Amino acid sequence: MLERLSLKLDLVASADPDVTLAITRACDLDDLVADLPYRGRMPGCRPASPCRRPGRGTPAATCSCVRSRREPAFPGSLRFLVTRTPGTSLTGFPACRGGGTVVAVVTTAARRLHEVGFYRSDAEFGALIVPFVEEGLAGGHPVIIGYDDRKASLLRSWVSDPGAVTFITDSSLYSTPAGAIAAYWQLFERHVAAGATQIRIAGDVPHEGIGGRFAGWDCYESAINTVWQEFPIWSRCLYDAGTAAPRVLDVAERTHPRVVLPSGLYQPSGRYQDPAVFEPLPPDPDPLERSEPALVLTDPSAFQARQVVSSIAHGRLAGTILPDLVIGVSEAVSNAWRHGRPPVTVRIWTAPSRMLVRVHDTGPGPGNPLAGLVPAWAGPGLRGAGLWLIRMLGLEAALIRSRDGFTVRLAAGQLA
Repeated sequence: MLERLSLKLDLVASADPDVTLAITRACDLDDLVADLPYRGRMPGCRPASPCRRPGRGTPAATCSCVRSRREPAFPGSLRFLVTRTPGTSLTGFPACRGGGTVVAVVTTAARRLHEVGFYRSDAEFGALIVPFVEEGLAGGHPVIIGYDDRKASLLRSWVSDPGAVTFITDSSLYSTPAGAIAAYWQLFERHVAAGATQIRIAGDVPHEGIGGRFAGWDCYESAINTVWQEFPIWSRCLYDAGTAAPRVLDVAERTHPRVVLPSGLYQPSGRYQDPAVFEPLPPDPDPLERSEPALVLTDPSAFQARQVVSSIAHGRLAGTILPDLVIGVSEAVSNAWRHGRPPVTVRIWTAPSRMLVRVHDTGPGPGNPLAGLVPAWAGPGLRGAGLWLIRMLGLEAALIRSRDGFTVRLAAGQLA
């Protein structure tokens, strides 16, 4: 017989203040079903042995690891018995008739979390990522990791079952913020269709401290708080405080509702900004803009803009980057006419192997702060498809709001 009760279980709540708990009292141990997803795997746990918190030396409670004769009633559960003893949070529980044993079943609703952690050494990195991965594996949840080769190798050597972790080795995943959101979206759809009730992800967004460019990824970090709301995603973003630039660390604090510490404890981010009021970083200045533009077009059609850009870029830009720029400029001009206000101005700068184009109109720009980041198929009637396509292209794209209107800035190629 199972009886549902309600209790604030201190030993778990102290580690995760957002956990909602349900406690089940089971007098028949053969029917024991317990779920403590936050405890993670307990190496060396045997029947009647003390259960300890991962990475800590003190018992989480007086408990015994047990084997259930049936599948857990809750997804991704760990099964073990918690014995009611004086001094624990279970003290107030009534005893089972003739036994005096209480079974704690800690359940949580599907989590949608976006948290950040900061580290300064491999040891602190491990303290932040290993429990996160192990707890996901122990719960039977998909765990997706997108780190560089060095960090992925470290993690493979640290976790108990690296083969159960999905390591993303394709560096193109993080080629653009919109591309990363779309790729993850499709991956999440497959996992949810297969029955996943929780998906854990962790990875590095590009920034100068790890050899990338942070431009645009501030908006990605903000968007993650809402763009995947239909999926049970627990995202943990870890930044090396010794190599990340101050502006990157500033964005990390402003785009994550809570902070996880290497100790395993959590604290709210006092600087968090909701995506609706998030203040993105100003776009990085481009050296080409220090000079006068090579050409200025006033009120061109999308066709005229395509023709001009294609003609000027021929011989300057190689490979697929030329058609990407032509498509991007065409979409920007079409959007300006469709959603902005005239005049529409196109300014073009050139260098031997690089081009920069600014498409400006005098309208206020899109009202949605996530414009261009949400996959086009996710919205009604492909709303916002133009800006999304622009952000999906292999271009350096920036959406700039100013007092005199809205600008789409697109750059392609490299400065000599």
